[in-house]
Formats: sequence, structure tokens, C-alpha cells
Amino acid sequence: MKIKTPTNFVSFSDGVCSIYSEDDDGNKNNKYENLGFTKCVLGLTRFFQADANQMKVDKVIKIPQLDNIDTYDHATIDSVDYDIMIIQDKYDTNPPSRDLTLKVR
Repeated sequence: MKIKTPTNFVSFSDGVCSIYSEDDDGNKNNKYENLGFTKCVLGLTRFFQADANQMKVDKVIKIPQLDNIDTYDHATIDSVDYDIMIIQDKYDTNPPSRDLTLKVR
């Protein structure tokens, strides 16, 4: 019998963000607005992996697992724009979520 790992319940209540893409003229095309998120701790492994790849990481957030988000998109939190650098799907949470690694634009 396989031992089940504990499920983490996520409320996405630390703030709201907006996910958008930009066209060639710089116009914003909103994909998701007022999307709740949970702040995540930037762990040592993620920090050193980003440092080894000369990538700056400013913030890591957890959002609900939604389609149509990729690394060409951007996020806005508290009127600050971020580039989405890494997207990681997490299946050990309830509901399933995605970790977004963000860098200030």
C-alpha cells in the first residue's frame, strides 16, 4: 500500500495580481485580472540555480492552476510589472496550483 503524502491547502489570499501579454506595439492584452495569489519563500536551491544561470529572481508566487499562461506573459502586483521567468505546476496542493518565478521589468 502506498503511503499518501499530506496535501497542502492553499487559499491564495496574500494579494491579487493580473496576468497579461503584450503585442508588438506594447499594448496589454489581459488574460486574468484580480487573480488571488500566495507568497512563496525563495528557497536556497531556487536562488542558487537562478544565480548560476545569471537570472535575477525578485518574487515567487503561487496561483491557481490555470491554462494559457506562459513565460512570455507578464504579471502586475501592486502597480509593479514583473516578467514571468519560470512556471512550475504543483500537484500536491488543493486546489492544484502553479508557482510563478518573477523578475521586475
